[in-house]
Amino acid sequence: MNLIFQKKSYSFKLSAKVENSKTNYHTKSGWIIKLISNDKKIGFGEVSPLQKKDLKKCAKQLDMIPEYIEEFNLSEQINIFHPCIQSAINSALAEINGKIIFKENYYFDEIGKTAILLNHENVVSDLNDIKKRHCDIGKSLTLKWKVALKNNHEEEAKLEEILSKIGNNIKLRIDANGSWGREIANRWADILKDNKNIDWLEQPLCVDDIDGLTELNKKIPIALDESLLKFPTLIDEWKGWQIRRPSQENNPVKLLRELENKKALISISTSFETGIGKRWLHHLSSLQLQGPTPKVPGLAMNKFPNSFLFLNEAKTIWDQL
Repeated sequence: MNLIFQKKSYSFKLSAKVENSKTNYHTKSGWIIKLISNDKKIGFGEVSPLQKKDLKKCAKQLDMIPEYIEEFNLSEQINIFHPCIQSAINSALAEINGKIIFKENYYFDEIGKTAILLNHENVVSDLNDIKKRHCDIGKSLTLKWKVALKNNHEEEAKLEEILSKIGNNIKLRIDANGSWGREIANRWADILKDNKNIDWLEQPLCVDDIDGLTELNKKIPIALDESLLKFPTLIDEWKGWQIRRPSQENNPVKLLRELENKKALISISTSFETGIGKRWLHHLSSLQLQGPTPKVPGLAMNKFPNSFLFLNEAKTIWDQL
């Protein structure tokens, strides 16, 4: 199949800064790519690197793709490119080839249908505000707390406060972004291992400490995130929860097939994509919720500005860029 390759760059500012122990995100840049087949089918993809240092590499590699190219040659060329470029191209090809068919609406706009990121600066007061605004009788919520941003003594005290304030209708995910050592990680695991409010500890140890993560997973559910990106073979090997980011994996069709085949212990998470990438997030999240271990996705819905970039219509986004 002969293809026309086109690209456009984008940039936007998040409505609120997102911080973790490794970095922070306040602006986001990337590219929308468009493939047109010789029978006029169209597929869109998004190159959405999380690290600013990867932008120059992606820009250089995107410039190497010719405007007119055959599908096989394109697939071969991108094999050595950044995973975000591979993801975007494979996403667009999947759309052209009918491997994914998006719905018009997925209904993830309601607050209870995605995890809510707590403000780490005022985590307890933020929790209280969320409870007042959203905790109707019987309504369940999932909260995410990014830790390892302050000293551990202070954060353990905050943990005690949080656990005293959440009822059975609130689930908590705790994300250290790989910044704890084994001693602190085991302390938190011992504190939380019998708590029914905890979904999981996310990436408590550094990406390379697979042995330590495996031992922790025997105490409490451990979700891998950054480790999966550095060691993709763990996707087939890790027996615990997996935080999956389709725009960061070299072929999101693999994730699509896993969810269609009802693979358990997968959670879908955003890398702050535009509406182009959001289509995949919503489609995969809807499949996950129909699987054996349903969990609301982490889509950071309250962090995006009001812009055409986040519409559900791919063609509108492309035309207005």
